[in-house]
Amino acid sequence: MFGFAFFIAMYLVGNDLSTRFALPVPGPIIGLGLVFALLVVRGKVDAPLKGPADTLLRYLALMLVPTCVGVVELIHRVPSGIPGLACVLVLALVGGSLATAWIANALLGHGDVGVGVDTAADPLASSVPQR
Repeated sequence: MFGFAFFIAMYLVGNDLSTRFALPVPGPIIGLGLVFALLVVRGKVDAPLKGPADTLLRYLALMLVPTCVGVVELIHRVPSGIPGLACVLVLALVGGSLATAWIANALLGHGDVGVGVDTAADPLASSVPQR
C-alpha cells in the first residue's frame, strides 16, 4: 500500500508544481520526473515500490485509452496546422532515432561503426567474407 501512496503523492506534488508555477509541462510528467530523480539519488528501488510499479506498467495501455478516445473524437475537426505538425513529428522521429543510435553506439563502445573496423578484434566483422 505504501508504494501506491508514494506514486499518488508524487503525482499530486507534480500536479501542484505545474499548477502553482504555470509550467507548460503536465503535472504527471513532473511527478514521474520526481520519482525518477529520487530513485536515481537513492540508487535502488525498494520492495514496496516494485509491486505497484509492476502493476502500473501492466495496465499502462489502459491508462492511454482516454487520450486515444479524445484523438478519435477530434479527428473530424482537422486544424489548419496539421501539415506543420506532421512535419515536426517526422523530423522529431528522425532526429530522435539518429540521436538514440549515436548514444547507443557510444555507450556500447562501438564508436565509428563501419569505419576502419579491425576484423581481428571484432568477432562479428570476421564473419564477413574478405576480398
